Amino acid sequence: MPLFTRNVHFLRPLRLSSRRKVALGTWDSPGDPSVYGIAEYDADAALAYIEKLRQETGVKITMSHFVGKALSVMIAKHPEINCMLRFGRLYPRKSIDACFLVASDETGKDLSAMVIREADKKSTADLAREMDGMVLEIREKGDPAFKQMKKTLGGIPGMLARTVINVSGFLMYALNIWTPLFGTPRDPFGSVIITNIGSLGLDVAFAPLVPYSRVPLLISIGSVREAPAVRDGKVIVARMIRLCVTFDHRLIDGVHAAKMSRTLEAVFKNPEKELAGKA
Repeated sequence: MPLFTRNVHFLRPLRLSSRRKVALGTWDSPGDPSVYGIAEYDADAALAYIEKLRQETGVKITMSHFVGKALSVMIAKHPEINCMLRFGRLYPRKSIDACFLVASDETGKDLSAMVIREADKKSTADLAREMDGMVLEIREKGDPAFKQMKKTLGGIPGMLARTVINVSGFLMYALNIWTPLFGTPRDPFGSVIITNIGSLGLDVAFAPLVPYSRVPLLISIGSVREAPAVRDGKVIVARMIRLCVTFDHRLIDGVHAAKMSRTLEAVFKNPEKELAGKA
């Protein structure tokens, strides 16, 4: 195995519109062009679908798994979202990889990232099985994928942490170089980052984009709650869920956001149909 290899597999860069060039030239880092929004969906059909998959597969499927699968399918339908910015150009990724943030230990003091590669091509049950295996490994072995990086950062002064992280991010994503010497897995954050704030009892909370991850989209899954909803022209009490969305406006704009929302709404409304042959 060579010491230095490609970190991410890209396709040819996209031809940029004038509006996109203006956006790229206006903002500097993902800390600046972050856009925040809330998408609220009726969760009854999704919860029924999750329960059905549990009964059929015997796998403990959760809302995190369902949303991860739904987002992967959504990105597959709108591949222009699945890009990375490098030197003022947008490079489409070859695969759709979903990154989930999980607690590294039972106390929740530390977080770890685990990536499901080609998540759009895997069933919801397979995605859940793979995640469960990763979580078990993280909690039993102390997050082996990021262990060396955490050890390195733990040994440097706090004032140098940003410099070390930024240099690592520049090498891995701008120059597209990966080496085990970095102490991180190859392309550790994928196409989208997903975190479940509902597990903490939170309904709404926005997570910030992490500049060095080069991920244009981050989704926080809120808790399922009962709320008034209109169904078939009648006001009822339904189980609702909110997805708190943070995205990089240099790569994703309002048109993209509208397409994303409509696709996810269709999945939540009729998962049997929208995930047919994909779940």
